[in-house]
Order: sequence, then structure tokens, then C-alpha cells
Amino acid sequence: MDERHYLVGTAGHVDHGKTELIRALSGIETDRLKEEKQRGISIELGFAHMKLPSGRQVGIVDVPGHERFVRQMLAGASGMDIVLLVIAADEGIMPQTQEHLDILTLLGIPRGIIVINKSDLVDEEWLDLMEEEVREKLKETVFYEAPLCKVSALTGEGIPRLRETIDDLLSNVESKKSAAPVRMPLDRVFSIQGFGTVVTGTLNSGEVRLGQELAIEPAHILTKVRSLQVYKNKVTSAAAGQRVAVNIAGVEVNEVVPGSELVIPNVYKVGKILDLKILNLSSADKPLTQRQRVRFHLGTTEILGRLHLLDQEELAPGQEGYAQILLEKPVVAASGDRFVLRFYSPTHTIAGGKVLSVAEFKQKRFRDSVLAQLKIKDQGDPLDLIEREIMQPKTASDLAASLHVSVEELKENLNTLDKLERLEIWKEDENILYWGKTMAEVWREKLMNIVKTYEALNPLRGGISREELKTRLGITWTHRRWQTILELGSLRGFYRIKGSKVQTVEGATIPPEIRRQLDALRSLWQSYVLMPPELGSAAEACGISKEDLQEYAGYLCDQEEWVFISGFYFQKEVILKAKSMLVETLKLRGEVGVAEVRELWGTSRKYAVPLLEFFDQQRVTRRQGDKRILF
Repeated sequence: MDERHYLVGTAGHVDHGKTELIRALSGIETDRLKEEKQRGISIELGFAHMKLPSGRQVGIVDVPGHERFVRQMLAGASGMDIVLLVIAADEGIMPQTQEHLDILTLLGIPRGIIVINKSDLVDEEWLDLMEEEVREKLKETVFYEAPLCKVSALTGEGIPRLRETIDDLLSNVESKKSAAPVRMPLDRVFSIQGFGTVVTGTLNSGEVRLGQELAIEPAHILTKVRSLQVYKNKVTSAAAGQRVAVNIAGVEVNEVVPGSELVIPNVYKVGKILDLKILNLSSADKPLTQRQRVRFHLGTTEILGRLHLLDQEELAPGQEGYAQILLEKPVVAASGDRFVLRFYSPTHTIAGGKVLSVAEFKQKRFRDSVLAQLKIKDQGDPLDLIEREIMQPKTASDLAASLHVSVEELKENLNTLDKLERLEIWKEDENILYWGKTMAEVWREKLMNIVKTYEALNPLRGGISREELKTRLGITWTHRRWQTILELGSLRGFYRIKGSKVQTVEGATIPPEIRRQLDALRSLWQSYVLMPPELGSAAEACGISKEDLQEYAGYLCDQEEWVFISGFYFQKEVILKAKSMLVETLKLRGEVGVAEVRELWGTSRKYAVPLLEFFDQQRVTRRQGDKRILF
């Protein structure tokens, strides 16, 4: 079963049947607003989900096609893995289809399926002509070699084949990164009576869990996850690629401004000046000019800003260039984010590209040093590139090999990352291991969540075994590296290791009922002194099932209250008293036999013999014929 998560979206002209198509695929109605139903067009984003033939669970986003609602379309396109370009068989490619195509190209969505819908409205000959025309018009786009499906959302014709085509295409889609820090652009915020504020979006990276502390940026509001839903089902965690509804604590609806993102605190940068690489669309009718006012779209954000061209006087249609955008409000952004620019008024798409970085100040134009730095960022910030390669601990030589650089070249950048506190340094025997700080913290948080959950479910087991923890974490490192990191993590105080078990620093909380049963066991053993009962007979007396009693006994041994000797559990304090009595007697007499020891301890031969053998093993005594002497 494929555990990755995917998002499929629609694009296309108004009234070409996108919403009807999603209903045919999933059985879910995505037009939820009264106005949408009355007008027959999507105004807000709609969401559905379906299971594909392979068993993959897929989210679907229905974006508005009307030109007035392109802002919602841009928000919906954020995080799409595949887009269905919907074209009505009776109309063909229309103006809004072209703008959607431009947006998808600028956002870098690499995979799509051409869906010629409403095949029931035309004859076969017309349908063939339409396919030929569509292929010709999409010649210069990312859809030129895309699969094409002819369907009727109304009759269901072609829908099974479309599902199979989606399934096949998703086989080659790279999974979104759950190990990366949480980042979720928010496309809806609302309140539910009795629960409070709920935000929804597509989780672009990371894993969101119940109780996790997150931040709403760019407002710097800290919050906690109260509850989670994925596809309307309550869950305890959500992974990258899923559509998620998050009930957040302590935040009012009006505090979450449009375009906000739910993120791990203090990881993603927020700013009003961004370094950009811009492509002016070849279809644009005008060049981009210095200080031109534009609408900037990033994820679910739309903010007004002015262009600050850095390497050209103006950017002609079809040209690329470096620039900054001076925004009127702060935005969350990261290197590599894709954005779209739309004309201020009247609104239409004119350009787009990728974010290179969040800048601290406005740069001087036509400066060689500035342009050189932007080119490096365009190719990839060396520090970011290295950080992305150390999502797990690696040696310098392994890292150099994966980045195709020398160890000497690498060391300087590693030192810089260390000074910036973006690196953790560990040691495996004589090897130095490097690990991205953010990734290491996310990994440890996941580890601690597993340990805490295990302790809550199994409070008497003294923690989770190293091997089970390794399996649950999906560790693929060498056994030596796993043990090294685990041991060093304990030494650094992140958790405790006791033998083969990993525990939280504070240890498991024992529920009151189990504490009562443990006290009953202690009291029972106290009364039997050196003639303890068998576990099976003790279970009923203490209200413990025979299946669970062994776990209780194991806990008392782990706490060093009991000692297991030859099939019997003895209280440790009783054993210590018996040892003291035996040593004192041997000092006086020199030797003792079993009968004398039995009388000394007030027990039977059944217990005296294994106890004497235990003290022999502990080198307290030594057997000499039928007698014992001091070792």
C-alpha cells in the first residue's frame, strides 16, 4: 500500500465541467456555497478525495474557472502534484484556459492530464477534431505530451480510464517530505461552536500531530493543535501531501489574516522584501518596468508590491531577470518557492518565477556583487544545498561524495553552518558526523513522540526497546550509527536509556489503578517474606489478570524492588537482610548446612537451596561438600 499522499487539482475555463468531473470521480459535491449552486460556477475552493485502483488515497481540489476568481485558483494550485486541464468538447480552449495554463507553467507544476469533457454533447468526428486542435494549441506548453482522456462527467463515460491514468501518473511523483519542518499555507479559516478556530490547507511539508506547538505566520502567533481531520476523519497526525483541517487553540478567526501559513516556530523567514528570479510571459503585451505595482501571489497569499528590477531597465515579454519585490505586507517565503505576478488593474497574469531568499534591505541596481550573489542563490545557496543533504547524520566524505565536491571545499561551509547554529556535530568512533539542526530536532521530536505514546500505553515496561523504536522510526542507517546516535542522545539529556529500553527523562506516569495493584503485590510479598507465592496464585488476590502479572513483576524487578531467583520473585530488601544474617552466622561458625540456613531464615528447603546457590553466584559464599563457607 502506498503511504505517500497526493493532491490532484483542476484547471480550465468557467463552465467546462470541472466541478461535475470531480463529482464523477469522487462522488463528492465541491460547490458548498449557496451562491455557487445558484450561479452554477465555483467561487471558492472546493475539496474532495477518492481512492484510486492502486489503493492510493488522493485529495482533489476544485478551483474556480471564472476570471474574477483566479486568486482562488492560484491558492488552490499550491501543492498540486497533478493537474487535470479540463476543456469542454463543444467549446475547446478558451481565454481563461490560457491564463490557467500560464499560471501552471509559472508555478512549475510538471505533470498534467488533458481532459476533454462533455463528450456526450458532440459526435465522434467532432471529438477527434477537438483532440487534434487541443494538441496543436498546447504545443508550446507543459501539456504537449501529457496523456489525454475523453470523458463525460454527466454519463460517466471515460471516468474509469481517467482514474487509471491519474494512478499511473502518480507512480512517478516524488513524495512530499514529511521529515522537513511543518509548512501549511492556509486557504480557509472558520469557527465551529464548542471547538473554536479551524484552519485548512494542503500540508506542503512536515508532519502535524496532536498537541504540537506551531506558529501562524506572518503574524507570529503561537498555538497548539487541539484536533486534526484528514478527509473528514479524525486523526492523531497528518503527513505532507494531505488535505488537513486543524483545530487550533487560543486563536480567534479574525487573527488569521488571508494568506497565513501554519509552520514550525522560528524556522521559516518572514519579510517584506524578497529576492526573485522573474520570467515575463511571452504572451504578455508589455514589458515589466521599474517600480511597477503588481499583485504578488505565493501559496495562498495575495499582496500588493512594487518591482525593483536589478539587472535590466525593463523586462521584455519572454525575458528572465533578477529583481526584488517590495511588498506592502510581510509574507512567509523560502528559497525555491514559486510565485505568480498579476497586473494591478485590470487583473491578469503577466509573470512569475521563484523566490531566491527573504532580503533584509533593498539592493542597489546593476551592482555586479549583488547580481553574483543572486546567481548563486538561483543555482542554490551552498549552505541550503548542504543542509538539504544532511537530513540524517553523515560523515564529511559521504557528504562530499553526494554533493560532488572535495572535503576541503565542504569544510568551510560546514564551519559556517556550525557558526550559524544550523548544524549538529556528533562523533561515531573516530568519524565526525554532521546533521542539519532543524532536521535533527524534527527527528528527535518524532522519536520522543513515539516513546511517550509507548509509555502511555505500556506504563510498566520501562520504555520501548531500541529495536522496536528503530523500526517505528524507519531507520535505514547502519546498526552502529543508530546505536551511536541513540547513546549520544541519551548522554545529551534528550531521553534516558536503561539497558535495551529507551525512556522519557521523566519516565512513564503510572495510572492510579495500576499503582493500587502494585501496592497490593508489594503488601502480599511483604507478608510472605522468604517464602513468596507463585505469580499465578498471586494474580487473583491482587486483581491482576494472569496475562498481565508477568509485566507487573518485570516492572518491580526493573525498579530493583524485586529479584528473580530460580523461578521465584523475592523482595530485594528481604534478600539483603538474608545475606546479612548468613554472613554474620558464617563469621561465628565458619560453615553452615542447608538445614541450619533454613532454620536461620525461617523458610523451607524449597527456597533455601536456590537462595544459597544465588549467593554462591554472587561470590558471597562457596560450597564445600554439603556446607557453605564465606567466599
